[in-house]
Amino acid sequence: MHIGILSARSQRYHPNRRLIEAGSKLGHKVRLIHPGQCIASILSERIGFSGRKPDVSILIPRIGASINEYALAAVRHFQQAGVRVVNRFESILLARNKFCCMQTLASLGVSVPDSLFVSNLKNLETAIEKLGGFPVVVKTPSGRQGSGVMVLESRPVVEFLASNLTLSVTGLIVQRYIPAKGRRDIRAFVLGEDVIAAVELLPPRGDFRANVHVGGKATPIKIEPRLAELALNATRVLGLEISGTDILVDSTGHASVIEVNYSPGFRGLEASTGLDIALKIIEHAAGYKTGGN
Repeated sequence: MHIGILSARSQRYHPNRRLIEAGSKLGHKVRLIHPGQCIASILSERIGFSGRKPDVSILIPRIGASINEYALAAVRHFQQAGVRVVNRFESILLARNKFCCMQTLASLGVSVPDSLFVSNLKNLETAIEKLGGFPVVVKTPSGRQGSGVMVLESRPVVEFLASNLTLSVTGLIVQRYIPAKGRRDIRAFVLGEDVIAAVELLPPRGDFRANVHVGGKATPIKIEPRLAELALNATRVLGLEISGTDILVDSTGHASVIEVNYSPGFRGLEASTGLDIALKIIEHAAGYKTGGN
């Protein structure tokens, strides 16, 4: 099969390199496709591509929360052209915005943290009061790998934040702060209808974020059935085939989905579990017939 990896990064980028290696190992032709190489066309009412045609039967988008409108349109254009896309445009559109993601999950019964979405200082103050006061966690809707996440502990910090962010444009998610002590942070890697690997993430000293990219430590675990089902439900609800689902378990044992990543990295997961995640992704993608719309 001809498999395309839609990415703005080079082959040196870990997921790209590993997916190319895995695809080649399985006898597929795998190539990187930069969104800027794609000239989507609608000529004589026919969906296609102009210039160098991306000749692929399967496309795996590998652009994270930074995905722009052009790349999103390119993903959908491949779908409309009859290419099997893993994950699909509609699912990426939901998952790329953390609040839209939580809206969708909550509306279909998947547990998420108490959250408020605000666009100005007055509403930010109201949200903090609604959650019981300081401290609170705030997140930008499109941050990833722990970026765009911080704890607000006092009013001067709130005023500084509000004056330095374009809240009216991006909005800000406000959530109740759950201390690291007694908390568990789980990352479940979902592929199709299975959680193929899971790790527990421990935040570095002095930080509440458990992301590996900010120094968190990942320890492989055998995920509990209830947490596996929570990750699978979140992934299904969003229509994703591949996800990195982050679950927070508080000191009472209550579990909530805090984020669903549609383009999860897997360097740390491969290193900590010894699994060939890239190979499993290619096997999954190639295990289906090429689909249309």
